Amino acid sequence: MTSGYSFNRVVGDSRGQSLVEFAMVMPLLIVIAFGVVETGYALLDQHVVTKLAREGSNLISRDTSLQDASIAMRTMSTRPVNLDSGSKVIFSVIKKGASVGTPNYDREVLYQRYVFGTLSGVNSAVKTRGSGSFRGAPEYEAVNSDHDTNLQIVNLPVTLNMTRGGLIYVTEVFTTHKLLTPLDQFGVRLPNMLYSIAYF
Repeated sequence: MTSGYSFNRVVGDSRGQSLVEFAMVMPLLIVIAFGVVETGYALLDQHVVTKLAREGSNLISRDTSLQDASIAMRTMSTRPVNLDSGSKVIFSVIKKGASVGTPNYDREVLYQRYVFGTLSGVNSAVKTRGSGSFRGAPEYEAVNSDHDTNLQIVNLPVTLNMTRGGLIYVTEVFTTHKLLTPLDQFGVRLPNMLYSIAYF
C-alpha cells in the first residue's frame, strides 16, 4: 500500500513539475514566435520599399518629368507605403558640371529635387553644401546649377563615377513600419521606419 501511494505521489509531482517548466518556457517560445513573424513582416515591407525606390529611379531616368513620376509613384505604391499617411519620396537628379569657367565645373551638383508625401522629420541622404533654390513643376530644376556652390554634393558614393554633363537619378523612399504583434512589450525593439535609396 505504501508503495502504491508513493507511486501516485511521484506521478502527481512530475505533472506539477512539467506544468511549472512549461510555464517557464512558454514566454520564451512566444517571444521567438513573435520575433519570427515580425522579422518576416519587416523583410516583406522592406522589399516593397526597395522595389518602389528602384522603380522611381527607373522612371525619372527615362525623361519623365519629376511631377509625372510622382503621380506614377502614387498609383504604384502599396502597403506599407502610403504617401497620404506616413510615407515620403524624394527624387534627386545629380549632374556633373560641364560649363567651363563656372564654379560648379567638374563638380557633382543637385540639378533637380522634388519631395512629396506626408512623413515629417526625415531628410535626404544626398547632402549638399547648403540649400539651393529650385523652380516649380514639372521639372523642379535648380535655379542656377552652374554657379550656385550650395548645390554641390558632399557625400556622393565614391563608386559612382560620373562624366561631365552626366546625370545620376536617385529615389529615396521612407515609410513607417507598424508592428503586427506586441513584441515591443517584451523589450525587443524593431525599426519603426523603413528606408531605401536607389541610384540609376
